[in-house]
Amino acid sequence: MSHPVWEDHLLERKTDRSTKDIRRTAVAFSNSVRPGHTAVILVGEGNDGEVSGVENPDDFQRKVRRELEAIYPSIVWRQSVYEKDQKYCIKIEIEYSGDTPHFGDAAWVRRGSESVAASSEQLTILVGLRSGKFRTLSEWEGEAISLSIHMIGGPTPNWGRFEAILETVTQHYCTFKLTNGQKRSEPVDWLTISWDHEQNRLRVFVDYKYSAMS
Repeated sequence: MSHPVWEDHLLERKTDRSTKDIRRTAVAFSNSVRPGHTAVILVGEGNDGEVSGVENPDDFQRKVRRELEAIYPSIVWRQSVYEKDQKYCIKIEIEYSGDTPHFGDAAWVRRGSESVAASSEQLTILVGLRSGKFRTLSEWEGEAISLSIHMIGGPTPNWGRFEAILETVTQHYCTFKLTNGQKRSEPVDWLTISWDHEQNRLRVFVDYKYSAMS
């Protein structure tokens, strides 16, 4: 099974002489950053730790704006000038937009420290992130949640809950890891999202249709 696209490396350093692919990197970051997180491009710093700085920060910021405003749909980004080793550098921050996939001549994503064209499977995931339910579940992937069983049409409501790790989220199913180590997967269509105020975490109901025993 492929890893979620947002698990890849989301920090890149560039010198002002290596920015011809800045649009590609920004597209890859916007398609790969996890909701609630931020991807960062540092211009003026090298991977070897050397700080070259940016010769003309104002002019460079205008170039960045032209490149990033050409991305479709629009991405969520901001840039700022900072000083390091008595040289001016530029930080570009990119957040998840809720409008994936983004394109800048292609739909790029991150694979390790590289920007690569998204596969058809990754594009399906990116489109799925537009769904409110899928997006919320994705934000809690790998985290503890409260899991409840809801018998639709049953004689009494079921409000029981127990802790589980939301281990895997796909467009079609979610896998939960219980405290005893057992795993169970349920269709996304069967899940209703709520909130556990006592534990301050997501609560997920698995909706089953009640069937009386004869």
